[in-house]
Amino acid sequence: MGFVEINLTSLIQLINFCVLLVLLYKLLYKPLMNVVDKRREKVQFELAQAERERQEALALKKEAENILVEARKQAEQIVENARQKAEQMINQAKSQAKEEAERIIGAAKVQIEKEKQQVLEEIERRATEIAVVLAMKILQNVLDEKAKREYLINILQRENLK
Repeated sequence: MGFVEINLTSLIQLINFCVLLVLLYKLLYKPLMNVVDKRREKVQFELAQAERERQEALALKKEAENILVEARKQAEQIVENARQKAEQMINQAKSQAKEEAERIIGAAKVQIEKEKQQVLEEIERRATEIAVVLAMKILQNVLDEKAKREYLINILQRENLK
């Protein structure tokens, strides 16, 4: 025989090797690959779930930031409204105080004018009395009784007409 000799032992070893490969493939490799595939699927599922949760967390964070921004805007608006309300109340109080002061001043002016008029009337009345007394003293020496009476009646009538 020539160059390649096939010997029965080698052939049996080759067949044994092939059977061993088939058995290893069926018993070890295939179940091991199934476990590896399941593990890979589980890892991919968990990675996908982690990515979804990360996206949800980002969305929640963005929503929370938006809510916070909106809350800050509302707080600023509330503060601004309160400031405007306080300013309005202050202006209203100033206006009321000014009106009250003007009313008091007006009433005081009326009272002063009334008292001034009373004082002038009192001065006029006293001046008339003094004039009558002086006239009486002057006339006492000059006129007789009848003339004095007529003169006084005339003065009093003029005084009553005023």
